[in-house]
Amino acid sequence: MWFNFLRTILILLFLAAPALVAFSQRTPGPPASHEISVYHQRHIIRSTYLNEERSILVRVPPGYDRYDRSTESYPVIYMLDGHGSYLSMMPGIIESQSWGGQMPEVILVSIQNTDRTRDLTPTRTERAGSGNSGGGDKFLDFLQNEVMPLVEKSYRTAPYRIFAGHSLGGLAVVYSFVSRPDMFNAYIAASPVLHWDKGFVLKRAEEVLKQNKNWNKTMFVAVGDEPDYIDGFNSFKNLLDKAKPKNFSYEFRQFKDDNHGSVPLPAYYAGLRKIFKGWALPPVQSLKEMEDHYRELSKKFGYEIKPPEDILNQLGFELLRAKNVAGAIEAFKRNAELYPASANTYDSLASAYEADGDLKKARELFEKAYKMAETSGEAGLAKSSKENFERLTAKLK
Repeated sequence: MWFNFLRTILILLFLAAPALVAFSQRTPGPPASHEISVYHQRHIIRSTYLNEERSILVRVPPGYDRYDRSTESYPVIYMLDGHGSYLSMMPGIIESQSWGGQMPEVILVSIQNTDRTRDLTPTRTERAGSGNSGGGDKFLDFLQNEVMPLVEKSYRTAPYRIFAGHSLGGLAVVYSFVSRPDMFNAYIAASPVLHWDKGFVLKRAEEVLKQNKNWNKTMFVAVGDEPDYIDGFNSFKNLLDKAKPKNFSYEFRQFKDDNHGSVPLPAYYAGLRKIFKGWALPPVQSLKEMEDHYRELSKKFGYEIKPPEDILNQLGFELLRAKNVAGAIEAFKRNAELYPASANTYDSLASAYEADGDLKKARELFEKAYKMAETSGEAGLAKSSKENFERLTAKLK
């Protein structure tokens, strides 16, 4: 049922997408509202590996250019088949799940195709319709040595990469794991063509999985109602079940109500939920409990993950409502330390000091908040902070 609901929401987004999808330079602006952004920036790469011009489209989170987020970094999803409905489908999934706290905001890099069969297959075969196949290694060279350096130089990326692809793209995703396991941290393969060239990638996987290695990876593999794909799907799952690789979290799921064309939506949604399982903050009663949660996430994903500003702010006000003023001040002070460019953190901290009876400190912080908000163009916050500053100024006379 929930997939049907999700499909309905995303279909509405797709209908709106022609008017929304655009390719433009990013421009700094006021704080973003929770709106789905399907704007992308196009980069043209003259590839020496592929001997042609290639196009990638990069979508950053809404609010990426906000004045108070200038030091934030984001995991990166590299998605194959960067065209058509994928350019609205994946942002819709990302925004709904990041807004709901189930995953972080991410940078999405969509790779546009020229010759899918050439680029996404690991070997050349003579089977009917195989065309100019077998360029998979050159394509991975292109991604690793031309696309990734451009993205990591141009954008604030965290050291966590996800590779997602469908059909031959799913085959390329699995091949990247067996041929270059250090290239990505997590994988989503929808309907991978694992029967390609008599199961070439499956044979490679069997050899690779013999390595006694601590993988620290996550993989999600999906198929729809696709009889031609199910044998490869089951064979790969059996290989992993038998090998029991260390610290390798994986899930295989069949969506029997979907076909080859419709399966990317549930696969990408469920794949991201699998990769970021445990991301959502459970109920907490203190700053320590919250920071413990994000410390564990940092350990799991391999980079520093801070409590988000709005989540910390919410905790502070919950503590304030519970009459735990000392706890609220502690939470708001930590928020101001983590996000010193945010006027809102000082406004909230001022409210806690006022509740504690320290009117001079509260007035000082309201003044700082309104002046910062005026500079950043946050008219509503500037107005309310200034009114509070003036109210306390009159009270202290």
